[in-house]
Amino acid sequence: MDASPASSLSDGDMEPDFKSRRGHRHALDAPTSLTPQNLYNIEIRVRNVSTCGFMAECDERVRIGSFVALDVPGLGAVQAQVRWQLGTRMGGMFLDPISLARCEWTAVRAGDAAGAA
Repeated sequence: MDASPASSLSDGDMEPDFKSRRGHRHALDAPTSLTPQNLYNIEIRVRNVSTCGFMAECDERVRIGSFVALDVPGLGAVQAQVRWQLGTRMGGMFLDPISLARCEWTAVRAGDAAGAA
């Protein structure tokens, strides 16, 4: 799978009483597959991933609330629940938070880190 690294996204300004359920999101542009309730594979394109969830583009309708297995580039199948779908975009919440530390697309290159210091 080809995962193109991209800049990280931020949550932006929030109201003082607003609690975000989102973790730090890593922008991504990677083709992968989604398996709703172990029935069949749907080809999707993951646009961002956090330790708590994902946002992807998908041409097929996936029932909101359904449980799926998402093939996260660099990690493999992760269990999630679809929380929303608007047009071709959809988002889901991982059933258990994941660690992105093993994914090379989240790493900072040594040369980039040295130049920032």
